[in-house]
This record gives sequence, structure tokens and C-alpha cells, in this order.
Amino acid sequence: MNQQSSHVSEENAAQGTGNAILIDEPLPEELAQTPSGRFEFSKTLLRQLHAVSAQNQDQNQDQEQQQHQQEARESQESQAAVPADDPWWMAEGDEKTDICALLYSNRAAAAHALGKYSAAISDASKSIDLRPDWAKAYFRKAEALLALARVRESYSYYKRAAALEPNDIHVRVSCERARIMAQNEELGLSVVQLLAGRDFALKPKGLHPIRSRIFEFAAGMQNYVYLIADTDTRKCIVVDACWDIDGILAVIEREKLLLAAAAVTHGHFDHTGGIPPAPFSSLRIKVGGVSELKRRMPHLPLLVHPLDVPEIIGANPQLKPHHFTPTPNGFNFRLGSRTQIQFLHTPGHTPGSQCLFVNECRLFSGDTLFPGSCGRVDLKGGCVEDMIESLQTRLCAIPDQTIVYPGHEYGGEWTSIGREKKRGFLKPVGPEGSAEEKWSRLDRCRHQDHHRKKTAGD
Repeated sequence: MNQQSSHVSEENAAQGTGNAILIDEPLPEELAQTPSGRFEFSKTLLRQLHAVSAQNQDQNQDQEQQQHQQEARESQESQAAVPADDPWWMAEGDEKTDICALLYSNRAAAAHALGKYSAAISDASKSIDLRPDWAKAYFRKAEALLALARVRESYSYYKRAAALEPNDIHVRVSCERARIMAQNEELGLSVVQLLAGRDFALKPKGLHPIRSRIFEFAAGMQNYVYLIADTDTRKCIVVDACWDIDGILAVIEREKLLLAAAAVTHGHFDHTGGIPPAPFSSLRIKVGGVSELKRRMPHLPLLVHPLDVPEIIGANPQLKPHHFTPTPNGFNFRLGSRTQIQFLHTPGHTPGSQCLFVNECRLFSGDTLFPGSCGRVDLKGGCVEDMIESLQTRLCAIPDQTIVYPGHEYGGEWTSIGREKKRGFLKPVGPEGSAEEKWSRLDRCRHQDHHRKKTAGD
């Protein structure tokens, strides 16, 4: 190589060392003749390139500094040009207070959604301080307190929210729920209401196509599973354990409860598990339920009315009659000194349908009674006359203030005996309460239930 070329300008080269060679020119002949000459030329070239690079870097830094200064001046000028009452942080008086209260309330809602309940309480409290006449701030604090199981405090804030917004149905329902929970706490009673598809029977991780389909069907059926516990002994009874035994047992462990028994309100497979009825029985699938629970915990009492034992065994052939603890009408089961469960035989939906009457103030009605309706009577084992007798005689004898927990999410999470006597299926029909008039109402309910299930299936 006898020639080197570069795009480095003569001006830049002059900034280098004192014996700089203009690298736009050819390599001098006297240097090109020897290796040492070529080496000296290369070193000179590198020094020149380094000097140019350093100069360019200094120039870039100067330009960036000038640009930042220009942006700062423009920002100050733009802020000075904005009217004082335009941005929220420049608002004055009540307007600023309202905006800050709203921001704290919304941040409390976000913290609650993220499970940061202490932060939600703090922000909601600040919102209350700013706007003590605003229902939403009390509501936000109440829901965060409830998530931390501070039930009585939660109820007090729900009451304030309901007093400020008496026509807000969501606030009223939440307040009523907290009231019931506070009463349960005073009774030494804990009721955990689990909804299929929301609290258990969730989409499984990994590739489980059959289980996924079963859980999808469970969510469509809208089954409730209940844990009834004594807060002193921590003993509990699970009602209608079905669909997802792993998920139900995980909740029992999370709540630090001791499973003492499993109760079944009636023998239909969506409450007991096992082989589903035709035409699904041909699919060779099995729904998890009481047989799986019994297999894992052989000594666990399985509380079932004798008339529904044959149907449960039919769907769960591995279960035998001696696996069941029969619960005739009036049977009692204790969870502690303050918690007693009485079993009431309420046939109609099935021959052995039963309700669990807890401490004479909480009724777990299975598929016998729903908010505004009752269970179907057109399925195998259903009987209109038995249903009428169960509703109009046995359940109507229960105190009006009794809270009713149904077996499905058909019309609400709970109701009360008094409410159903006013506008539900416990209301007397006709001057003499004739069977024909009662059947007419039951028939309408059956068609409504069929339409609801069909809509859910679609």
C-alpha cells in the first residue's frame, strides 16, 4: 500500500499534533519505503482521528446543553401563558377540593383492585377528610376494610354511604351484605359463599381440555358451595362440595378451617359430582364431588337424607350405603358450643331434598328456595304437592328475619324468609291457597328456570 486517503478535513487535521500530516494527501515516498515509516504514519493518523472525535464530542455536548436550555425557556413561557383556572392543580377553593377527593377515591379503588387494602384505606380516608358528604369515599373505605375482614368497621362505613346515597342499589346491597356478616360474627358464625367459576372451578393451568370443559359447565350452572364454620373451634362443614374438590379444599386451608363434615342438600350431580346424567353419561367423564372427598378423607361424615342416597350412589358407584350418615328431619350436628345445624326435610325438588337451619337464623336452602322462585319439580323425583308443602308449611314456619342462602346464583346471593313471604314463593296464594293456584306459580317458575338455563347454555 503506497497511498492512504481519508475524509478528515484539513482543518481538523491541523488540530492534531505539531508534525501532523494532511491525510487527504498521498503517503510520502520516504515514509512508504520502510515499515517504520508506515508505522509512524499510522500513529499520526490515529492521533488525528482521536482529536477529531474529541472535538465532535465537545460540540455535541454544547449543542445538547443549548437545546435543554431552550426547552426549559419554552416550558416556562408556556406555563406562564396558561390561564390560572385551567389545569386542576391551579383550581381554587371547593373545585380543587372536589378534584383531589375524586383522585384519592379513584386511587383507593385501584389499590383495592391490586389487593393493596391498607393503601386503599389510607386514600379513602383522605377523600373522606376532603369531602365528608360524599358517599363514594365511605364506600371505598368500607370495601377495603371488608377485604381485611374488619367487618364491623366496614359495616359502619357502608351505613354512612347508604345514608348519603339511599337510592344507590349497589351501595344498599353492599351495606346489607356487611350487616349480615357483622351479625354472623356476633353469633360466632362464619359463612364462606363460593361461586363456581368465580371462587373455584377456575380455568386450569396447562393443557387440560376435559377439566376445562367441566369447569366451563360449572360456571354456567352457577352453583354455590358453602363453608359453615364456628369461629371459636374453626370447625366447618362444606355444603354441596362439587366440581373442583382441589379448589374447595384450598379455600378451607386458606381460611384456616378444620373440615368436620360434608353435607348434601339433594342428590343431583351438580351438587354431589359423579357421572353426569344422560346424554352426558356417554362421554365417560366424571365430575369431582363427594366421592372424591370421601376417598381423600375416609372418616369424614357425609350427611345426606336417606331418600337421596340411592341417586348419589347411582352417580358414584364406589360409594356404598355405609359411607353415608343419614339426616332425617330434625337431625342436629354441632360445630361448637355456639353453632348448631338442624336438618329440615323439604322434598319437592327431589325426594330427599333438605335445608340446613343454622342457629335458628340462617337457612341453606339448596334447590328448594331461591330469591323469588323455587327449585324445579319436573325432573326425576320432583313432586309439585311435596314442594308446595315444603314451601308453604315447613319454610313458612321459620322466622321472617332468617337469611336464606340458595344453592345457585339465581336471582341473588341471599334473600330472607320475610322477603319471600312478601313477594316470593312463600307468599300465600289465593283466599284459600288452592293447590291449582300454587301450581300455576310453580309452573311459571319452571318455565323461567328453563329459559334461564337455556340462555346460559347458549
